[in-house]
Amino acid sequence: MNMTPKEPTSSTVGSETDKVSSEGPDGKTVFKPKDLKICWKEESQFWSIPEGDDGPAELLEVCWLDVSGEMPVTKGKTYEVSFMLSMNTKNSFGWDDPVTVMARIGKEGKYQRKEIKLLDLSGEVKEFPPDKCRIEFKSDENAKNDKETLYFGLYEMWTNKWKGGLRIHEAIVQEIPAGNNDRPPNTRSDESRGKEIAAHDD
Repeated sequence: MNMTPKEPTSSTVGSETDKVSSEGPDGKTVFKPKDLKICWKEESQFWSIPEGDDGPAELLEVCWLDVSGEMPVTKGKTYEVSFMLSMNTKNSFGWDDPVTVMARIGKEGKYQRKEIKLLDLSGEVKEFPPDKCRIEFKSDENAKNDKETLYFGLYEMWTNKWKGGLRIHEAIVQEIPAGNNDRPPNTRSDESRGKEIAAHDD
């Protein structure tokens, strides 16, 4: 049965992330795995977490997928949230149900949701959701404050099914210029690709 996602209630939602990995001049903010809140990441039987920016975080096995981040945003702006993902196909299991990318402005804001299917995800890094999760900080919202916090995440914690093999390379928050409704797909940062190529050559 395809359950309609309810709002996440885990300890990572609304909690502060350590820092934002990098913010580019084009309005793109990139979060590496170390910059994200990953539920159970301290437990080595559940997650394999890189110490720095080299390589992805790999889900070994959990029944509660909860990966979230946050950043300040400005009233009147629109933002798109996506994740760069791949799969360790040798250790992949439990992806029959969809995963949900969610975003909201402020802790009391309404979530925007995009369901994604990872059952056929391969070792190739791809952006999810392909059409991204878009949210607007409308000018008539939060009249007392021109700045707020964007909370976003990647979740599957409604079925309690065990799953594994997912690799999270980075999360991307892209500020959308006014009047631009057709953004091209994101790719991983050049730095990330270069480090992985160098590691492979060694």
